[in-house]
Amino acid sequence: MLEHSPKLQVLKLVGKYSINPDYHVLGWEWNEPKSVPECLLSHLETFVWRRHDWKGEKEEEVATYLLKNARGLKNATFSTGPIELGQLDKLKQRRRTPKKLDGVLKASNTCHLVFKFE
Repeated sequence: MLEHSPKLQVLKLVGKYSINPDYHVLGWEWNEPKSVPECLLSHLETFVWRRHDWKGEKEEEVATYLLKNARGLKNATFSTGPIELGQLDKLKQRRRTPKKLDGVLKASNTCHLVFKFE
């Protein structure tokens, strides 16, 4: 997807996404590109991922890849959907993820990370 959008400035992933056992993320299979797409090297400024669940490592891999490679990224916002009663493990995972992503060495030294919890 990214390799076909060389001038992409804003990337928004919106909605409830699930990962099946074959690691299909957002309806597509995630495979790290062999080379960094042009939009990440010079154009992407805003990344928004709304209502994600962080159910597996693949979501973290996608987010980490974008943060590590988007040289012009100014804002990256991650928001989650609500957690139902009795899902303590999900709450614990959501608390770990911002710490992990905040610790990622980012390609852009001006990138502002925002985490929103509904």
